[in-house]
Amino acid sequence: MIENQSRQRRVIYNPAAADFQQNPFPSLRNLREYDPVHLTPQGWLLTRYSDCAEVLASRDFGMRGIEDVLRKQVGPGPAFEFIANRFHSLDPPEHTRLRSLAVTAFSARRIQEMRAHIEELAERLLDRVGPDTSFDLVETLAYPLPSAVIAEMLGTPMGERAQLNAWTERILKLQGSPRRDKLTLEEGNEAARDFMAYMRDFIETRRERRGTDLLTALIAAEEQGDRLTAEEIAECVVFLSNAGFSTTRNLIGSAAIALLTNRQQWESLVNDPSLIGEAVAEALRYDCSLTSTPRFARQQTIVGNRKLAPGAAVFCLLNAANRDPERFPDPDRFDIMRADKKHLAFGGGIHFCLGARLARLQIEIALSALVRRYPRLRLAGERIEWRAGLYRGPIGVPVVTR
Repeated sequence: MIENQSRQRRVIYNPAAADFQQNPFPSLRNLREYDPVHLTPQGWLLTRYSDCAEVLASRDFGMRGIEDVLRKQVGPGPAFEFIANRFHSLDPPEHTRLRSLAVTAFSARRIQEMRAHIEELAERLLDRVGPDTSFDLVETLAYPLPSAVIAEMLGTPMGERAQLNAWTERILKLQGSPRRDKLTLEEGNEAARDFMAYMRDFIETRRERRGTDLLTALIAAEEQGDRLTAEEIAECVVFLSNAGFSTTRNLIGSAAIALLTNRQQWESLVNDPSLIGEAVAEALRYDCSLTSTPRFARQQTIVGNRKLAPGAAVFCLLNAANRDPERFPDPDRFDIMRADKKHLAFGGGIHFCLGARLARLQIEIALSALVRRYPRLRLAGERIEWRAGLYRGPIGVPVVTR
């Protein structure tokens, strides 16, 4: 008992701390080693791969309870209404009904059909670098590429991407703030209200001018019966717009940093570009964007050596699970030839990320273009500033080409 108390006293977990936001991995390792099923005022934190994988796949856990967590996190208002009602926050049968309407747009066949177009977009973006020998990788490629791709898929106007993305950033900042201040709360709620109002108006406009995009397909589904309401269409498109650009932007930036700070791995990819799939998989394991995903116990259950009451909130810390030495030997080493890369970067179970294939393809295309065009690419400085909150990623990645 004394030993257990001593072990738990050594746990340090403060996601609001500046050093955690810059580098969460030492704290996550400490948590996993000394109290892997850790109780906080918000709920239980899971850091082992086996525990996270089990909970994400288990029917003993669901999303009922997310409203209470969100209400405490963001307070009442437009942001709460939007986040609580998106299909990712729901359980079957509502989750199944809403997800099934969007899933065809993200099928393996549809994503592969987009490859040539995404490759062309990436090349055009890097062409803008011209003769410059330095640029910011996020500003030049990691941000505009997924922003353009998701806008085209959803059918939102390309010329209004900057505004839509600005709203997205404010919603995500509010959702991911460990300590929300008045300004963050006001801006997040205003962004959610304005984005939803914009989307409601845009849906009505698109009823008159159809296309081949996901928004048109959702409108058609609504008109064919009672499977979808206009409000659900708006919530679905805003959610996919939010998730579709910010997560992929972060993953492209993090993957580039991992490769460039492990020079031998970068050189391996330069010498053998066919290893790109291996590199992407390892980058996703090594440093993923979504830091935590919640579930709620449907009944009394056991996780690890802890008894969880019905309704207990459980947070799977994905970057901790993806560096669990019980699953991945020498997990803090970035190795594109690692044999087992079955990570949890996109979650698991019925809530597995809908856009995982699209994200992987965009990371692959972005890194392939960089490796081919700039084999001598390196970071321009030693310190990278990272985003705080629920979604981890570099704010900027300054690089030099020679």
